[in-house]
Amino acid sequence: MEYTELADYRIPGGSLTAWEPVAHQDAWRDDPRRLSYVHVEHARRAQLVGAGWYSEWIGTAFLVEHALDRDALAATIEEWYRRHEAFRSSVRTDSDVTPEDELTRITAPPQAISVRGTSLGEDLDDAQAHAAVQEYFNTTVSPLRWPHCVAVTVEPAGRDDCFLLMFAADHTVMDAYTQVFAIRELTTLYEAALAQQPHNLIDYGSYLDFADAERCLGEQIDANNSAVALWRRFFDTSTNTAQPVAMPTFPRFEVPDEQATVASRRPPTTGFQASLSRYLLDGTETKLLDGICKTAGGSLAAGIYAALAMANTALTGEADLRFVSPIHTRTGPQWGEAVGWFVGVIPMHVRSGGAATFTQALSAVTASVGEYRDAGAAPFAPIADLIGGDTTPPGFVVSYIDLRRAEGAERWDAREARVLRSATADADEVYFWINRIPDGLNISARYPAGPAGRAVEVFLSRFHSILTNVVAEGDCSVEVAARGALASERR
Repeated sequence: MEYTELADYRIPGGSLTAWEPVAHQDAWRDDPRRLSYVHVEHARRAQLVGAGWYSEWIGTAFLVEHALDRDALAATIEEWYRRHEAFRSSVRTDSDVTPEDELTRITAPPQAISVRGTSLGEDLDDAQAHAAVQEYFNTTVSPLRWPHCVAVTVEPAGRDDCFLLMFAADHTVMDAYTQVFAIRELTTLYEAALAQQPHNLIDYGSYLDFADAERCLGEQIDANNSAVALWRRFFDTSTNTAQPVAMPTFPRFEVPDEQATVASRRPPTTGFQASLSRYLLDGTETKLLDGICKTAGGSLAAGIYAALAMANTALTGEADLRFVSPIHTRTGPQWGEAVGWFVGVIPMHVRSGGAATFTQALSAVTASVGEYRDAGAAPFAPIADLIGGDTTPPGFVVSYIDLRRAEGAERWDAREARVLRSATADADEVYFWINRIPDGLNISARYPAGPAGRAVEVFLSRFHSILTNVVAEGDCSVEVAARGALASERR
């Protein structure tokens, strides 16, 4: 299952219906539980953007292998909202208080939620269906306007045995794991509604409780906290005996002389970042790479980080690589499949220890990527305040997730399942999402449009070539990577 922009997902023509939760205005109550740090940051950014807020959401699409029963689907989405308090929460903007307190949480009780279906068009062709869904999601989803998650069904022309279910949510109520877990949960709820039987799903805790507890934790962080020391050290670019040359905090993506190409690139729409999605390795190749990494004393994740560092060395001559990595914060069983934005960040400084080859580097890489692991025990925002940084980590972000054991993963391809994101306004930041799934290893990326983006594409091409060279040859030397004489490029 790939992670791509909606623009890269084929939506069939047919009849479209939007399924939008509703709650009476009188149902909302002030809630003393505070917003998580990332929620506050995201909502304040929306306030600054104002009426121009557009195309900022994440979501999922998948086939439901039953005919569409409208009453059953309405009941399904109602139950989904009732099960997860994050969906039944929003923010109220108070203009008569200080900026620090201007966002107040409000919540509605489970019984206040109902769902209405509204037609978005009948007998639409593929292009019309795609445009309708994209515009509905882009203009409806906002961190400042409830509901924060909406769904659309597509009844494909000429078929009555299935329908496509798609949803889009603001990031403040959803993370990548929620995007994936929802496939099984919504399918189970729908089948239970059809059969008029209990769904027997486990109940989980509320993200609102997690968020408030996180704020309490953040208030206890001071300059003596170990996580503060780790982040300060990560951003330190001073020189010393061990590091005689100042290390740049993040890689310099500059346009090199070579003209490598990257498949599956979609040129950006004007004003948005460039995007690509592609498979790096198939299932067999991924298992081979995993075995090579384990034999050399590392893991597949360490191998991916080592290959990224080698690509950076090949293109810039710098031996180390720094980036920020998202981590989930579902630290207790009560948060297991709860809906919410359970995400923190940790610094990553990949050191190869001067190794001459990929396999020789794995031990040093494994040790170095664990150096800052404990920084994830604390939220980043209060740390940034203490060290004088931006509350949004800048620069280069790399995410690696192994999703092979997610329930229902073996059916994702057959059900045309895809986790999605909207297009993102052009910016300097670079994001790589690398996912291991049952049929291989894939990458999704967003990055600046223009010359800087070209350099990112060359970087990704080199990274991919290093991985395929390791699979084909059993290893890859730094010298070969630097010359560009890779096995995958010679064939």
